Amino acid sequence: MDRGTAMLAVVLDVYEGGKDLIPGWKLKEHAESALAAGGVEGLRRYYDACLSGSDHRLKTTLEGDRRKTLESERARFMAMYLGPARR
Repeated sequence: MDRGTAMLAVVLDVYEGGKDLIPGWKLKEHAESALAAGGVEGLRRYYDACLSGSDHRLKTTLEGDRRKTLESERARFMAMYLGPARR
């Protein structure tokens, strides 16, 4: 699995775990577009933008139901971004 696919898998894991709680959530589509348009750097920038502009209600909703959030999965995402050669 390449880095981009591994990074996207982390985002999709968060999305799949919470899509039933957040109607109309576009996380999956936006992450896929960021990867397609900008590669791993584009996806990393999108992830960081999501964290910095994070909707507190979204995070509270996911955490309240004990779901994964982008915040809780950041270390895993960054491990994929850095890959074994960059750690």
